[in-house]
Amino acid sequence: MSIRLAIPAALRFVESLLRKQGVPDDIAQAVALHLVESDRVGYASHGVSILPGYAKALADGGLDGSARPELLHDSGSLQAWHGHHGFGQFVGREVMASAVEAARRHGHCIVTLRDSHHLGRMGHYGEQVAAAGMVLMAFTNVTQRPPMVAPFGGAEARMTTNPLCFASPLPDGRPPLIVDMATSTIALNKARVLADEGEPAPPGALIDGQGRPTTDPAVMFADPPGALLPFGGHKGYALGVVAELLAGVLSGGGTIQPAHPRGGLATNNLFALVFDPARAGAAAWQAQETGAFIDYLLSCPPQPGRGAEEGVQYPGEYEARHRARHATHIELGEAGWKALADLAARLGVDGTP
Repeated sequence: MSIRLAIPAALRFVESLLRKQGVPDDIAQAVALHLVESDRVGYASHGVSILPGYAKALADGGLDGSARPELLHDSGSLQAWHGHHGFGQFVGREVMASAVEAARRHGHCIVTLRDSHHLGRMGHYGEQVAAAGMVLMAFTNVTQRPPMVAPFGGAEARMTTNPLCFASPLPDGRPPLIVDMATSTIALNKARVLADEGEPAPPGALIDGQGRPTTDPAVMFADPPGALLPFGGHKGYALGVVAELLAGVLSGGGTIQPAHPRGGLATNNLFALVFDPARAGAAAWQAQETGAFIDYLLSCPPQPGRGAEEGVQYPGEYEARHRARHATHIELGEAGWKALADLAARLGVDGTP
């Protein structure tokens, strides 16, 4: 059974939960919008059900609810930021907004961010950048928690989910192209949602604590824990290594190697490039060629037995279709809603759906 929440009510509810925990209004608004939008576009693993985990991080001191990003270095087209363990949804928004403005002036901006709390759904920043007419390529790693992804051929975790994001505006009013993917087959939060709802993980996504293949997502929370597997075997593994080095080393935030603390509180580091395609010239040709390529992809007939909804899409259509389907409300699983209702009761916030 799912719980339906009207979007304005969901936003007010999330903001109230955050304010009760001492989060300033503007930060609470940014976090609420990010989380509700994640549910709207079909990523419940990064939506409002994650709030009980954030509440624990706030209580433990690993998440600073009032922290704001600090610009450490700015040479025009290169910016380095420190997140001070603040809410990633706010920190990331502010950093990307600054990078977009720098790209307007210089044509591009390379930006690094260290020591942010969980950045959330990376596609959210892709949409932010694409809405400004810019292109984004971003790599993220995760520190301050135990590894959870096994390297290709390995029997235990040595890496994290290290997501990649690419985003670009599209012509003719189409929703932007958004590639947002973990370098693991599924994200840890996806495993959490599947375990809460009693659903199996896809084959080839997990190994248990003894290194054996399994579809039981609960192995990720067992003792000893299992591990996620990289997508595409050695290819996803290699991309995860690239993300670890770009985001972890170039930001100064560090990698998952064991000399660093592993306190169990997700800390993200980021390496990203924001590029103004107008600086490449021939904007009319770019729009025509991009549109023609997307039309060519979408003209491909679906495989036998697949309906129109299951045929070819361009990356980003999934999010756009879910957003249209949830224009007025979001839906939460029963287990996720119960955890939220329990948190609301502890904080004295009205949790009536």
